[in-house]
Amino acid sequence: IQSPMVSPPTLSQPQQMSSSSLFCPIHGERHTILRRVRKNNSPNVYRIFRTCRASGSRYGGGSPGGGGKCQFFAWADDHFPLCSCQKRAIIRVSKTERSGGRWFFSCSNGGGGGGSSGGNRTNGCGLFEWAKPEQLAPFGSLLTPLL
Repeated sequence: IQSPMVSPPTLSQPQQMSSSSLFCPIHGERHTILRRVRKNNSPNVYRIFRTCRASGSRYGGGSPGGGGKCQFFAWADDHFPLCSCQKRAIIRVSKTERSGGRWFFSCSNGGGGGGSSGGNRTNGCGLFEWAKPEQLAPFGSLLTPLL
């Protein structure tokens, strides 16, 4: 029997992030941080992910008593749009005078949103789309350090 409070998903609803991937399941929200892939030769360059800053976790890679780093990892951009290149769009912040501080999506190949800050990654489909509040909401204040 289905609960009348639950509505089936539709195509018009934004994809929801599961609460299990929002925070480290061991250390919780307080230790969860956002990071961006910075390796220029990576196919995932500029994508954002969640990780845990806790050390000494029994699930980390150190000694059995702790001393290793927590291994929590989850992509944080699964609800971002796909560009025409069929890659996950990346999120950037506008730095122009008129729209400074607004978040937008662009092609991860570097073609959208005023070029790339990653060296020679100048090809791309030219995707540019302002981020909607519901797309930014799952990040809360975690997105700010990525400026």
